[in-house]
Amino acid sequence: MSFIPQFVVPGAGPVAAQLALHGVLLLAIAALFEPLLIVVGERLIAVLKGRRRLSAWAERGVGMIFIGLGARLAAAHR
Repeated sequence: MSFIPQFVVPGAGPVAAQLALHGVLLLAIAALFEPLLIVVGERLIAVLKGRRRLSAWAERGVGMIFIGLGARLAAAHR
């Protein structure tokens, strides 16, 4: 809920109505996309469990992504 107040525009209408609209939109979008992500993730896990070599490469790929993100964060100027 601390995320939503960033989108309240002073003078654009009642604050409660703006918060309600943003909250409803957030829930609607989540209700549409999260079930799809769950189904796709479940199928991906089933494929990876059956193929150990593919699973190992997927883990290495994710590890490289995290290392790259960490290096980028370390190199970022403040």
